[in-house]
Amino acid sequence: MAMFIRFVTNLPHPTVDAELGMFAARDDVDFSVQKGSVQRAHDEAFYWFIKGGGGGLTYPRLKGKARTSDVRKSLFWFHKDASFSCSKKGSVVMRARELASVLTLAGCEIREVRLTNPGKIVWDDGVQVLAQPKNGKVPKAF
Repeated sequence: MAMFIRFVTNLPHPTVDAELGMFAARDDVDFSVQKGSVQRAHDEAFYWFIKGGGGGLTYPRLKGKARTSDVRKSLFWFHKDASFSCSKKGSVVMRARELASVLTLAGCEIREVRLTNPGKIVWDDGVQVLAQPKNGKVPKAF
């Protein structure tokens, strides 16, 4: 059975009864005030997820007409075994865990939520899915 993993912080998600995802929470961390070692670790870990970075991830265009009610009420999850191109199975989650560790060092604690069924799949690229939670609820990590 497929397993999906979401990385979250203790902040509330703005449109779903869930915790805010790691990538949204990352935007609020000021890395310029962190130690140089934390800044470097962040740059190395986040490189895999930036557009044009090492991971080669697809970024869905979910703006304008594509930003339906289902999209606004959905959350991103990684496929547990997803890999970056030319990398071993599970490499996406491994790199996400590295980023989570760096964010925790920077004062933004990150935890994992795991589900076999994250809800109605709205978008899927084989690495990550956008899913509308069943009954609008997701188990909490905090």
